[in-house]
Amino acid sequence: MHHIENLDYDKNLFIFGETVNTKFGSIRFLTYREYLSHAAEINLIAQNSLHIYYNYRNQLKEAMADESSLKALMEIKEADLLEIVLSTRQLLNAYLKIFQLVFDGNEEIQYEIIFESSESFHFVRRLIMDMNVITEDKVSPNEEIQRAIERSRRFKQQSSQEQTFVDIVTSIVASTSNSFDDVCRMNIFQVYAIYARVGAIYNYQTSTLFATVAEKVNIESWNKHIDLFKLEDDVISKNEFDKKFGGLLQM
Repeated sequence: MHHIENLDYDKNLFIFGETVNTKFGSIRFLTYREYLSHAAEINLIAQNSLHIYYNYRNQLKEAMADESSLKALMEIKEADLLEIVLSTRQLLNAYLKIFQLVFDGNEEIQYEIIFESSESFHFVRRLIMDMNVITEDKVSPNEEIQRAIERSRRFKQQSSQEQTFVDIVTSIVASTSNSFDDVCRMNIFQVYAIYARVGAIYNYQTSTLFATVAEKVNIESWNKHIDLFKLEDDVISKNEFDKKFGGLLQM
């Protein structure tokens, strides 16, 4: 167990899966099984104020709400996330559910203390997100840029094949000595790290094989650094998006 007092910590140490001690109590990692079982709550925790604002705005537009209703949402856009969570039952329940899991064994924990200040809330939220490799999708306060981001993200999703948790689990089991039960008991950091490393090893082996019969084959080291927290760059300018994809996608 190691102690963390602020957000200046080395995320790489999470690979060992040791419980983290904070002034609010000890926080453990979610197992991969728990992570998958509580995907709905995790998706809500990953949303910041801007994500919530755009979600509500899109819902109101689909419902053909009037302009006054849309303008009222500006309060959410400019509010601190803690204010939104405390005033939204669904969000608050999601946080409480995850807190109850990760503060497991800390019956004396008073969750009210975490919600007493924005600083405390954001510290616990960020630590739990980092421990479980929960990242926020990039979002812009500029609505025109945000529309370009969303179009770019939809295009990338349509043109790429996304791996499911079944793909990840079976790849690890097939390529290592870990069983299905072993993978389920790992934390998400360990699962993603092993899965990425297995992919790097196979890419290295394939590249070195091709290098024997072809020229100019790019061979990346099998033990290269892999940043599990690196986000896909969906943030492009509207002009850049229109130039590249304007003929393919029309809003």
